[in-house]
Formats: sequence, C-alpha cells, structure tokens
Amino acid sequence: MFRLHRLKQPREAQYLRMAIQQCQGECPTVREVEFYAEPSAAVEFPDWAIVVNTEEGPLSPENSHLFVSLIRQCEDWKQLLFQQIAHADMDEAFAAAEPRPLCALLTGSGRQWCQFQREPWRGMQEVLKNRNLPIWGACGGAQILAILEDTGVDKPWDCPRCRDPTSPKSPIYTHIGHTGPAKCGDFSKNLSERGKYKVRIVARDPAFEGLPELFETMEAHYGQIAYLPKGWVRVVTKGSKGVTENQCIQVADRYIYAAQFHIERPGTPETSQKIMSNFLKAAKRWGGYNPNGKPVPPPEPLQ
Repeated sequence: MFRLHRLKQPREAQYLRMAIQQCQGECPTVREVEFYAEPSAAVEFPDWAIVVNTEEGPLSPENSHLFVSLIRQCEDWKQLLFQQIAHADMDEAFAAAEPRPLCALLTGSGRQWCQFQREPWRGMQEVLKNRNLPIWGACGGAQILAILEDTGVDKPWDCPRCRDPTSPKSPIYTHIGHTGPAKCGDFSKNLSERGKYKVRIVARDPAFEGLPELFETMEAHYGQIAYLPKGWVRVVTKGSKGVTENQCIQVADRYIYAAQFHIERPGTPETSQKIMSNFLKAAKRWGGYNPNGKPVPPPEPLQ
C-alpha cells in the first residue's frame, strides 16, 4: 500500500498532477505523498511482509490473521507490517516494487489442486523461479510451491482422486491415504494428520536453530508433498507416530521453505515463535527481496 516511484533524473516542478487509471472499491484514496530531491534518495521504511492468500475468492482478514497473530507474539517482530494479497496478484513486479518486502508467507488451502485455475498462479511461479524473495509456505502453501516448482502452470494438475495412476499429471502432490472412494474435494474418506505431532530435524538450518532434534508442532492436512523437487532438500521429517516424510523442505541455497506443518496455528506457541523469528531473521540477513543476493549455505545433514 506504499510505493516509491523514481524518475531517471530530478525535475523542477511547481505542481504535480496524479492520474489514477483504476482502483479497488468505489473511489481511490491517497493518504499521503512525499517528495525527495534526488531519484536515488535512500528512503527508510519499516520491514513488511506479503501474506499470499492461496484460496480463490475475495480476500478476508481471516486468511492472514494466523500469520499476523503469530508474528505479533515474536518479541523482535511485533511491529512488522503486512499486506495481504490474492495469489493472482503476486508476481515479480509486485515483489520488486519499492519499498521491497522482507518475505512472503503463503497460507494454507482447503481445496484440491485439481480444482484450481492454474493461470492465476503464473506470477507466484515467477517469484519462486527467480529466487529473489524469502518465502514460507504452510500446508497448502507448501504443496503449491512444490507443484509450481515440479509441474508448473503450463501442464494440467490432478489429485489422487481423479488421477490416472499410470499417467499422473502432477505426481508431486499426493494424499496420506484413503479409506474409500470419494470425489475430488471430499475428504470424508481421507486419512489425515491433525493435532500435535512430533517431527524430526534431519538437517541443520537457520530456521530451526535452537530447537531440539525432535520437536512438537501442529498438523492439519490430508495432502502432502510426495518427493523432493529438483534443487530442494528435506530439513524436517516425520516423528515416530507421523506419516508425512516431507514435513519441511527447502530450496538448497535460498531461504525458501515449504512446511507441511502449521507454525501459524495455535498449539505450540514457543516452538512456532522460535521458527518464525528464525525465518524472519534469515530473511532480514538475506536482504528481503534481493535480486543481488548470494546463495546461502545448504542445510547440513545431521549424522
């Protein structure tokens, strides 16, 4: 909701006229305008994060409040600003515009991926491919990162309910298991992981610094990531009573995470705050949106 526009060179002007081509709602609103003497002027702005709504339909505060509530509990990040956007509005141009975001947080989703339109995800796929922005995807937000990386928007998507097992369209997305037949989107005959589960760290990574190798977190999912996309590594796997192997995977040289578990859901506050604080610190260290960022050390496998 804040944007910097830089001219190629300074201009002397007595008046400025702003032309607004379109707006959301009945009328446009401009709350404040500032001017600087030089196009290269450094403009300080507080850290802010993009909350990407993975659901289709109108935006609602309910889709972002879990991430916001968690971060408000993190001692060093209580003042972080947010902007919630629809996944169709997320692209490289949005992420690159000043003031640049610290990171993107992808919400969960309650639908099957075969039920989604693929084209609105093209911009998010662009952001993921360019690797310029730290990202945390939760549950459905994790699954869509894996689908965009492995299958992409130019190929059809399916789910285990409508899938031809001899010729799967997006095999990286699968289900935990079934107890009987059902239609796409009907989870009444699906196995799930719900509630508190213990998961195990299998690689040292800044996001999980300070946590024990086995820690408890919140789960609420029927689907899961079947295998690692090329260039990704597993950093957290299931505990003794879990069934989902890929609990958290990461782009090997970036702070881009796909976590099947929900740190944003209430239930394990101290662990969730630790992970989120660690992730935001890593994103800050990377420089937020940073096209000049250097590869980070890959997670070190535990013995």
